[in-house]
Amino acid sequence: MSYIEFIALFLIAPILIVGIQVIRRTQRGEIPSHVARRGLYGTLALAGIALVYTTPWDNVMVERGIWGYDPHRVLGIIIGWVPLEEYLFFVLQPILIGLWGLLSWTPIRESPIVPSAGLRWGAGLIMVGAWAVLLAMENRFGPQWAYFKAILAWGLPPLILQIGFGADLLWDNRRSLLIRWIPPALFLSAADRLAIAEGIWFLNPDLTTGLTVLSLPVEEGLFFFLTSLLVAGGWTLWMHPAARHRLLIRKPQRIAGRTRA
Repeated sequence: MSYIEFIALFLIAPILIVGIQVIRRTQRGEIPSHVARRGLYGTLALAGIALVYTTPWDNVMVERGIWGYDPHRVLGIIIGWVPLEEYLFFVLQPILIGLWGLLSWTPIRESPIVPSAGLRWGAGLIMVGAWAVLLAMENRFGPQWAYFKAILAWGLPPLILQIGFGADLLWDNRRSLLIRWIPPALFLSAADRLAIAEGIWFLNPDLTTGLTVLSLPVEEGLFFFLTSLLVAGGWTLWMHPAARHRLLIRKPQRIAGRTRA
């Protein structure tokens, strides 16, 4: 199996299947049209963010030799250090997860909540502390932990931003978040296991732990569960009315010749 065949089978085909079901649910009125539009805009925005944020990191991973690909399994269009198919993966994964979020949409979801700045700041600071410890202790781990550390060092900052902005909103919608997160993460992890078995890409045994779960390297499982969480969490915040209100900037009002906020 080539990399582009893998993309077609495990990303493009599911996107088409899920997308058709989303269209049908929207036409039947099960998904309001304004919800479908906003969900699609958020999905495309997350795909763009994923491409911009992941491209430098992934190129560094290949340049350092942490992972590689079979040159006979790709189209041969290399941009930087990675093949074109890899960039397609960056874009298509958020699209799949976003459409899955729309497909699993239910109108009985957001309940009124009491905003909790304490939860946001507390959870955010804990995550910042964990990230700082990871960076400070980087040289204390052996080279076999290189990929594991790189995933966390790269993936935790956007997660910290999401938690700091909307940990209370995510917790209030935890059931919906789990539905949007876990199934795609499991599906992509299983697809990744097949790709490695097929030899489409491979990991450097000197820079990975060698630990596996159901024959899937733990680093790859961590990557797909973390990236799927980032997309599902970002999409959930994008769709949440309270999150949109938090982004609004109150304009000063002029009263009796004086200005007040």
